[in-house]
Amino acid sequence: MKRLFISCLGLFLATGAVSLAVAGGDTLPADLVARSWEQMTFDGKRANRYSACGDDCIAVDTDSSVSLIGRPVAVDLAQMPVLTWEWKVDRPVAATDLTVKGRDDRALALYVTFPYDPDTATFSESLLRPLVELARGKDAPARTLSYVWSGDATTPGTVVASPYFGDVNVMIVARSGHAPLGTWLRETVDVAADHERVFGRRPLRASHVLIGADSDDTGSRNRGFVRGISFESRPGGRG
Repeated sequence: MKRLFISCLGLFLATGAVSLAVAGGDTLPADLVARSWEQMTFDGKRANRYSACGDDCIAVDTDSSVSLIGRPVAVDLAQMPVLTWEWKVDRPVAATDLTVKGRDDRALALYVTFPYDPDTATFSESLLRPLVELARGKDAPARTLSYVWSGDATTPGTVVASPYFGDVNVMIVARSGHAPLGTWLRETVDVAADHERVFGRRPLRASHVLIGADSDDTGSRNRGFVRGISFESRPGGRG
């Protein structure tokens, strides 16, 4: 169970202490655990509640809370660089500023992590890498892209550096506060192309996918759903 969380330690170390959800309301339902989902919680923060809403559907209830769930993937991005999923939220999303620590809530986010590359690692990545490898091993992932449903009017497609480790954890606004509520919306993103646009090179593989919501700064509540997460080839079969 600890593999995912230690693997992502370098990504989230700056946001506070990371721990496994092990008791009470922080535990995941057995059906999600059986599908290899694990939860990442933050010390001193209330965790979201996650539940299954179908064979390939996750419901996320956030209430002045923050946490993520994730599972490993083995995806060759040269062959399947396109990520698709559907999601929806039930209530208006609180408007926040994704660039400011303590004001960066989001209704939903889908994260993709990537293997560590020493040739393109930033100073902070290189500095933290021995700690991550000591805990998890040399295969632990490093950088991440997060596709965010924000509450402000930021134009979808906008790249936003995270206020926590912005050089390795970068957000791309997928939906803004103008998005319709209570309706399934389909997303199709080229993960390999986005990685190249943000980090300057094409990745070979993806390591994990994670789902999160964050409402602890605004003290708000919402219910979101994510389903049908899938990596695919580009149209026409091009990698």
